[in-house]
Amino acid sequence: MENKLEIKYRNQRQTFEILDNEINVDLNTSKHKLKYNIPLEDIKNTQFISKSKQDGFALVTYLSILLNLIFVIYITSESVKFTKNSLLSIFFSSSFAIVLVLRTLFEDFNEKHIDSSKLFYFIYTKKNAPEVDKFIELVYKKQVEFFRKKYFLIDPVLPYTIQYERYIWLYSNKYINENEYEVIKEDLDKYFNFNPII
Repeated sequence: MENKLEIKYRNQRQTFEILDNEINVDLNTSKHKLKYNIPLEDIKNTQFISKSKQDGFALVTYLSILLNLIFVIYITSESVKFTKNSLLSIFFSSSFAIVLVLRTLFEDFNEKHIDSSKLFYFIYTKKNAPEVDKFIELVYKKQVEFFRKKYFLIDPVLPYTIQYERYIWLYSNKYINENEYEVIKEDLDKYFNFNPII
């Protein structure tokens, strides 16, 4: 399974990579230019979607280009002396293009956020929604594997109560099933009954 996700949306880019015990995040968006790691332990199960506005600087830039284009068309029409029909066709075709560009520029997009110790969100559009959802599922799957690897064992150094509480925590968060809980608890009891000094 692919442990990496790259999102490109207009002039924004996000890259996420799942490592052994953390997620590498590289944001190059209109809001954030950040690069950091989020430990898998710090990711929560809560998610929400919010609307985001376009970058103001980009909107002003595109609007300036469109106004300059209209000005160039006007100057050209004055110097070339177009006929009335050709001027109308240029005007309608350029205004149609301008309306389409403005519509896409002022269109909002969604961001899907996941609660964690650091900023963790995805640009979430209709086009990339299945890919983002699949990656989020993989993050939670890797998190379960991480917790199982870290806590689902008998540690000869830790006291019985701490280990028992870990197994209850694993079971209550559904990282292990009831059968696995019973087996590890039984093994833990046997281990501490066999070694009463510990």
